[in-house]
Amino acid sequence: ASFNEVLCQQKATRTTNTAPKSSKTKQNIATMGRSYLIITWALCCVQHILALGIQQDPCAGCDETLSLAYQACAKTYGNPCAETNEAGIVSKGAGTKKDVSCCLKKEKHDRCLQCKTMDCQYATCNVNKKYYSERSSVVDAKTKTKEAYAEHDAKAMKAAGWGL
Repeated sequence: ASFNEVLCQQKATRTTNTAPKSSKTKQNIATMGRSYLIITWALCCVQHILALGIQQDPCAGCDETLSLAYQACAKTYGNPCAETNEAGIVSKGAGTKKDVSCCLKKEKHDRCLQCKTMDCQYATCNVNKKYYSERSSVVDAKTKTKEAYAEHDAKAMKAAGWGL
């Protein structure tokens, strides 16, 4: 409420108002002053952030949750960014996307695959190098167990004629 509106409200409620006019006006002015101070502070903070040039990290959020969400979308829609016409047929021209939220997940997934290949020398970026291959290290580790070596050794010894 502007200062004039506050004064008009006070004039309209003058008959029911038991507090002295001057103290009520001072209280409203103080409240408005605090509101303007908070708004000014918030605008200064926003301006400071913009001046610093803080940007979002395009490689943030590249984790298994995104890859699972992308796979669910790919299973349901194939390419969710493909544009369809009014009949629901995928066309080369302009149309509507199959699913906008899944299209965003696909674009983020593609960006994460690009981030995965980035060379971040001297820790200059935040990249998940294992994105979309978190489980491949587990499969690789299973080939290096004692059982895997024993099986490999037995086959090699038999092939060499050791008669096992």
